[in-house]
Amino acid sequence: MLSEGKTLKYFKYAFGEIVLVVIGILIALKINNWNNDLANQKIEKNIVENLNLEFKKNKESIKESISFHKSILKSTKDLMKLIGQPKDVLDEYNLDSLISLGLDYTEYRPSQVVYADLISSGRLNLMTEDLRLLLFEWSIALDGKNEGYKTLDEISQTLLLPYLTRNASMKNIDSYSIVDWKEKSTLFTDYSKMFLDLEFENNMENQVWDLTNYIISLETLEKATDKVVRKTNK
Repeated sequence: MLSEGKTLKYFKYAFGEIVLVVIGILIALKINNWNNDLANQKIEKNIVENLNLEFKKNKESIKESISFHKSILKSTKDLMKLIGQPKDVLDEYNLDSLISLGLDYTEYRPSQVVYADLISSGRLNLMTEDLRLLLFEWSIALDGKNEGYKTLDEISQTLLLPYLTRNASMKNIDSYSIVDWKEKSTLFTDYSKMFLDLEFENNMENQVWDLTNYIISLETLEKATDKVVRKTNK
């Protein structure tokens, strides 16, 4: 009986020790989880702040790009109004300058340093579901912008530029671009025939359509960018 009593006391003691160890482990895990949560909250806060700064800059730059391409679209439409006009009317305009403006489109490229790091680091799951959805919407809009520019550039490179190379003076046109020629071409160029050519009108119409489509894609991206900015404002 005495031996059984000692054994019982031993098991009670051992059980108590096990319980204390388990409680200690649970407390340690709780503290570790709390520390991890606190660290993740700090990481999330830092990422959100950096996203806000990056997307605010993108918001400003995309506004400039939209305004710039709208001015190009206006110049291209003004040029189309001259198609079919007689030579004396054409002579009143700087046609090389108008054509050059229509070719001066550029690809808008937003900053993606913070966004790319967020994706590659696998920390997207630290963001709220609402923010993740907005970033996904933004990435889709960015793909749309890329496709819009690709279409614009392909049509311009494969249709309009080859046509202008055959029927206009690229040196005179480029004198209003980054080339900035100081002297005009010495070869005679008569644009009156080109402005009576249906192919030229069709090429310029394609340019107008593609510019319009590109601007729409930029405006869609601008809206998606603004949503991220508003969501990340603290």
